[in-house]
Amino acid sequence: MLTRGVLTVSLVVQAGEWKPYGIDGGSVPLFAFGEEGKPLQGPGPLLRVPQGTRIHARIRNLTGKTLVVHGLAARRVAVMDSLVVAAGATGDVSFVTDAAGTFYYWGATAGEPFDERTAEDDHLNGGLIVDPPGPAGARADRVFIIERWSPDKLHFGDQEVLTINGRPWPYSERLTYDMGDSIRWRVINASNDVHPLHLHGFYYRVDARGDIAQDTVYWPAARRMGVTELMWDGTTMDMVWHSDRPGNWIFHCHLNYHVPPNAALPPDTEPTPQRERHVLEGYPEEHVTDHARHGMGGLVMGITIRPPARWQTYDGPRRTLRLLVQSDSAPGDSSRRFGYVLDDGNQGTAPAPLRAPGSVIVLHRGEPTRIWVVNRTPAMTQVHWHGLEIESYYDGVTGFSGAGTQVEPATMPGDSFEVLVTPPRAGSFMYHTHINDIYQQAHGLYGPLIVLDSGETWNPERDRVFMTGDGPDYEPRLNGGRLDPLTLSAGVPYRFRLMNITAGGPGLEFWLVRDGAPVQWQPIAKDGHALPRRQTGARVARQTVSIGETYDFRVQAPDTGSVTLELRRRSGVLVASQAIRFSRP
Repeated sequence: MLTRGVLTVSLVVQAGEWKPYGIDGGSVPLFAFGEEGKPLQGPGPLLRVPQGTRIHARIRNLTGKTLVVHGLAARRVAVMDSLVVAAGATGDVSFVTDAAGTFYYWGATAGEPFDERTAEDDHLNGGLIVDPPGPAGARADRVFIIERWSPDKLHFGDQEVLTINGRPWPYSERLTYDMGDSIRWRVINASNDVHPLHLHGFYYRVDARGDIAQDTVYWPAARRMGVTELMWDGTTMDMVWHSDRPGNWIFHCHLNYHVPPNAALPPDTEPTPQRERHVLEGYPEEHVTDHARHGMGGLVMGITIRPPARWQTYDGPRRTLRLLVQSDSAPGDSSRRFGYVLDDGNQGTAPAPLRAPGSVIVLHRGEPTRIWVVNRTPAMTQVHWHGLEIESYYDGVTGFSGAGTQVEPATMPGDSFEVLVTPPRAGSFMYHTHINDIYQQAHGLYGPLIVLDSGETWNPERDRVFMTGDGPDYEPRLNGGRLDPLTLSAGVPYRFRLMNITAGGPGLEFWLVRDGAPVQWQPIAKDGHALPRRQTGARVARQTVSIGETYDFRVQAPDTGSVTLELRRRSGVLVASQAIRFSRP
């Protein structure tokens, strides 16, 4: 209750039965927050107040263990206080919300740090939103809290259940907006894992980033547009986007291991080898007509944009391309190989040699284009045009993309699918499978997509694509592992297009070094969206490119000599290196 600038809240923490798959699904026991006299909540009750409000919270601990609660404290202090509540006791905390922002609180019963909680403590989280002074109506928003449950540390990554506001896809909330709405979200990563968050079909603007202790609101010149934003564990984000096209869309984590079909809950838990095989290689039932429901799980939200009454699409002439989905695996091969090949009209019916990444697809801004996707493999598949502002029906989420009863089907073996697109902007994008993603991508189904300005000619000598994806061993490979030394011209500007479409490499970094030390390069664009002028100054050539991100840089060597483009893990471990020599033109 908020009275005279003081919010008084009474919370209880105790064990409950969590049913993430609905009332008829399985359940697991865990601890949760709740308001006194009301059902437990996962995540815990959202506390939202104007800046300057005093919060007086009472927390009754019925877990049978000592409880430590973090985040219910003032922010403009050297170290935030935590609250320790003995088993069976009630603790009190009182503080003034001295900083506006997106924050959260969390608890643990074993004194574990935030990133080591598992099982019963995983959902002891709640949002704490402090609004700036003034009316809040003009900034109406939604709050989404990401959580992760795993039975124990040994099962990290295979038996886990990942949720948004307590539910995994397809049980997560479905959102509906009108075309033309401005949409504001606050996202809190209260899980102990990293998530590159991707919005299909639209760019979103990142207005603020923070964590439990501080929130940084960006000045307009410091804001960035993108289709994917990397959120490390414990971090927060404020984002804004505009619904300018109708249809069904998804917002999801692009770390593919966080969106496979949901794990079975005890007592029906799959044996670890079987679960790992299903995650990596797909389920034997392919669910042709309902793949969106059965082929995905975890961190996915569905969004529907309602069209205006007289919405129409372009129905004129188009340039036509053919993209062949091929397989060159012989009968009996233990690992099937796939590949994308752009048909230039000279292919005939014989399969072309397969390479990963697939063919570079080059489109032009404003040019209506038709792409026939022809499936010459024995597996059903579908293509997602990552980062393109496309019509919903062609977005690539089988059984969901589209509207009403007209939803995108899978492209079955021997069949084809017509994709219509008119790119509104030039930039660096990607295309990849969106069915059985981990397996099909690791076996070749990904590639770069470049949109040039109208009238511009593709020059692969000046435009260099460096794309990292997985190999059949599920480890990252730069340009498919083909890294023959390059010779470029000193004094000539080049555009380096850096891309990451691995399944599990969210923290991969590109370094451009000379004699082991990074040189400088000039940022141009992120996710195909040109950067504001103030963000394009030369800087040290070291850039994290997370899964689902692309970055463009201008590289110009002032003199001759050798440099190396390195792909490294966040820890600094070298993954791959591309030797580059600059010579006189």
